[in-house]
Amino acid sequence: MARPAGTPPSGPLPAVTGSEARGMAWAFYNDVAQRLITLNKLEQRRHLLDRLRALRLPRESAALDFGCGTGLFAPTFRRAGLRYLGYDIDPRLVAYARWLYRYGRFISTEAELRAAAPFEVIVANCCFHHIADDTLSTELARMRSLLADGGTFVMIDIVLPPGPDPSFLRRQFRKLERGAFVRQPDQYRAIVERHFRVRRVDRDRSHVVSLPRNPVYNDLVILECGT
Repeated sequence: MARPAGTPPSGPLPAVTGSEARGMAWAFYNDVAQRLITLNKLEQRRHLLDRLRALRLPRESAALDFGCGTGLFAPTFRRAGLRYLGYDIDPRLVAYARWLYRYGRFISTEAELRAAAPFEVIVANCCFHHIADDTLSTELARMRSLLADGGTFVMIDIVLPPGPDPSFLRRQFRKLERGAFVRQPDQYRAIVERHFRVRRVDRDRSHVVSLPRNPVYNDLVILECGT
């Protein structure tokens, strides 16, 4: 019987060193914490699936999940019929994702990324708020070089509220997000437009435990771009 997507594989795990075990434990904590807060990101998964399907890409088109972390969205790309590649600079997260999603491919080096290009779609999902402007511009130039002609780049990220939030619960929830570079929508767009042509701008919300009526949430901006 096939193992459900996203569940740990059965059978004994391969032997690991002490440092590898510590890395896997840290990645496990990271993964579980995100799933508990967002009910396995069900809300964001649904919205991303709708967006990927709306692109009407041929089945098995190459898709890059840039800043994939522990691969939370790998099953979403698979449901959309795309050939998934997850990339993250943290090898601990990549090692954990490889163990968790045996059908996906996860990498953490520039050489592997270049060898797998080009991609018909690249998604950067809530990772840019961890990256400073100059570094982000460099990463966007790299993504532009990895995108196939006529391909689509999708940026999804947390945005700052327009003013002080009167909700105590929302203010406390946002303290859990440690990104140092959360921006306003026009600030994200200004950086992205140095390298891509923005075709569409949308707004969304990511609610705690994925309940749309939950008053505790993060606001998101989505930029859908071409070359």
